[in-house]
Amino acid sequence: MDLLKSWAIARKDLKIIKKRKILLAMLIGFPLIIGVGLPSITEVLIARKGFIASTDSDLISAFGFFFIILSAFIPLYISSYGIIGEKMEKSIEPLLSTPTKDGEILMGKYLGAWIPSLAAVYVGAAIFMILIDLLTYNDFKYYFFPNNSFTILLLVAVPAASTYAITLSVFVSSKVNNVISAYQGGGVTLIPFIILYVMGEIGIVKLYETNNVLYISLALAIIAVIMFFISRETFGREKILTEWK
Repeated sequence: MDLLKSWAIARKDLKIIKKRKILLAMLIGFPLIIGVGLPSITEVLIARKGFIASTDSDLISAFGFFFIILSAFIPLYISSYGIIGEKMEKSIEPLLSTPTKDGEILMGKYLGAWIPSLAAVYVGAAIFMILIDLLTYNDFKYYFFPNNSFTILLLVAVPAASTYAITLSVFVSSKVNNVISAYQGGGVTLIPFIILYVMGEIGIVKLYETNNVLYISLALAIIAVIMFFISRETFGREKILTEWK
């Protein structure tokens, strides 16, 4: 595999993102909303005196799960747009006529969605950690973030969730004809993430425990690998030219 060819495809997709205001708004807006919004909620709770950071640290830790959801949410749309957009604009056929291999094209599509998505999530996470530390330092007497569970979440769960979303997008994009349909189809699979977070908040699953975060991260990684092979089978020259609608 020639990674330079993949990178050329990724750069093309990155340039498209810069031109699409809705994609830029998503990359900038959602991480800021999460990164600033969750600390703002914490600040309100602290101001009400019914919330003591040192005794309610589990809730603060569970907030980190939002970044797993975010890391699956953003690339799902970006990847859907990149693939469906090429189908709608009839620009994928010229790409397939080049000597570029299927795997190189697919890798380029992955990188074009993966890089900006991860960058956006990590910026949002950095803002979140800094603000939470500033808000809770007087109570904890130490900086709460980064800690073991959140580090595992960022280094394993976030990339795995992002990869899962992109591979799923490739599969769904082969079955539909527009971005909205692809996004809605893939979005349904985000429901388990939301359910898992709710289960964590009501105490069924302890999302703040390092072992549980590790198990969830490893499960996501395994699912991402399985979805990668499924999407790779779907994304083939012959199938694209003869079967994709």
